[in-house]
Amino acid sequence: MVCMSPFIQFLTRSFYIRMILVMLAVSLIPLLVLSYISIAVSGNTVEKQVNRLNAQLVNQVVDRVELTMSRFRELSEQYSRISSIQSALVSPSEHYFEEVVRKKDLISVLSTASAVIGNVEGLQVYSAITGEVLSSDDAPFKLDSSPYKPLVEYFLASGSSGMFLDKSSMPQLGLLQNSTYYIGRIPFEPYEEMKGVLLISMSNEQYRHQIDNIQLGSKGSISLLTPQGQTIATTSKLSRTEDDARIQHILQQWTSLGKPNQFGLESSIISVKQTETFDKWIVISEIPSRELLQNTDIIRKTVTYFLFLLVAVGVLSVFGFGYRLYRPLQAVKRQVEAIKKGRFDARVTHFANNEIGELGRMLNSMAVRIQDLLDDLQNSEDLKRRLEIRALQSQINPHFMYNMLNTIRMFAMLKDYDKINTIMGRMVSLLRYSMENFDQTVRLQQELDYLEDYIGLLNMRYKCQTFLHAEVEEPFRSMQIPKLSLQPLIENAVFHGILPRKTAEGHICVRVYRSEDQEHVIMELEDDGVGVDAAELEKLRVQLLLEDYRESIGLHNACMRIQLMFGKEVRIELSSAPMEGLRIRFVLPLEHIRVKETPHEQL
Repeated sequence: MVCMSPFIQFLTRSFYIRMILVMLAVSLIPLLVLSYISIAVSGNTVEKQVNRLNAQLVNQVVDRVELTMSRFRELSEQYSRISSIQSALVSPSEHYFEEVVRKKDLISVLSTASAVIGNVEGLQVYSAITGEVLSSDDAPFKLDSSPYKPLVEYFLASGSSGMFLDKSSMPQLGLLQNSTYYIGRIPFEPYEEMKGVLLISMSNEQYRHQIDNIQLGSKGSISLLTPQGQTIATTSKLSRTEDDARIQHILQQWTSLGKPNQFGLESSIISVKQTETFDKWIVISEIPSRELLQNTDIIRKTVTYFLFLLVAVGVLSVFGFGYRLYRPLQAVKRQVEAIKKGRFDARVTHFANNEIGELGRMLNSMAVRIQDLLDDLQNSEDLKRRLEIRALQSQINPHFMYNMLNTIRMFAMLKDYDKINTIMGRMVSLLRYSMENFDQTVRLQQELDYLEDYIGLLNMRYKCQTFLHAEVEEPFRSMQIPKLSLQPLIENAVFHGILPRKTAEGHICVRVYRSEDQEHVIMELEDDGVGVDAAELEKLRVQLLLEDYRESIGLHNACMRIQLMFGKEVRIELSSAPMEGLRIRFVLPLEHIRVKETPHEQL
């Protein structure tokens, strides 16, 4: 998970930023409520206007359709009474010329009527006496060979004076797929003897022209349907299959809702009305609310843009104010973190002209004062440490001098002046070593050389000869250790381990090497003396943990000096068994080891 930047974290936790956000929210809430009310009111108003417009459009189309159908009926009644038409529907004359004239007059009347009416597809007259069909645009032909035969027979079978026929009346008849017919009786009154039938046809394309000038958007449409849902005319731009599926879906929804005048369907407003006369055609008007509610969208977008602008200005103001507050606070925070980690030299360099700037100046003053106090404390600690080392060393030197003087006294009593001379020479060398280094630290090799002289002195005093073995990895021969820190351990190994065993010789091994984890240096001193039992070993371990000690002064002092130099992390491990010697192990942190280069001899 990606962590937030410090500045974002500051913004989420700052009290001042939260207060500003609350004030911004309080100011925006009334505006949001007002915007919501404005959008809702404008949306409802526009929706009502759209619904009213949709209903007006449907009523207008229904009025046009009914007007057209009423006009066809009136024309049928009117032309059925024309004498020229009725006179033509008589028995054939014996004179051919008279028969031709009557037919010619009838066709002329039909052609004139078709031209006057204008939007009809054609007029046809069926003579029940002669069985012929005369048309305004075709030559006379017998009913059996006429395409109008199914229409005439269907009308005659109904016994009606007049009727409309559309594609739903005879779905299998191709003549009705693209045209609608009004068929009237001649004469129209049912009490008169029927002489023929008048057929007035109108192309469905004419109905489409009547509704084609109504613009309802790119997806809106007006559709004129039969009661069975077959399309007479439509302004839809969809394919025939898609439009049929759309119409059926609308009709199913309309029927399931109880045939309301208006209802919503998906993203459109639907108005439906069925004609009350003639063939009960259905008019469907679909208005896409998305397109007709453009005014609402404009208001909504304007308000939304304005709100976003206010929010953006508010957010930028919060970030700007937060950044001006963040910089000085971060400077103060960095100084506090530095002081927490012990770096009192850190200072605030950028001071704001407010309370945070005053806090930065106070922290600078406090850091200077703490640094001065720490310097004084460090000087006091260094002085205390040097005094402690000198005090521990002063406890070793008298003990060592007592042993040496006692040895010289013994050889003086024996009047062995050569050995006295040798002892005095070695003793002078040892005293020079112990007194010439004022820093109280030496290289390990110098301490080992000193131990060789020391063991040489002991070998001159006792019959048991002690041998010192050094196994030191490089570069640890040059590492710094407290001066005379190993001498009391060697002395204890000789007097408490090797000599009590009463053998001809004894061995002491000093090992210095790096640990397996490469983070520590191991320094071991091991002898082959009598060792100690478990109880005595545990007693030594406990004494090393006590500050107030009265026994094992040499061992305790050596361990204390090593801990003072290498830190409290030093581990001291003791291991022994009866007649197997004693092993003292110091585990020193590698980071506290200091290696001093051996100076080159000047030629």
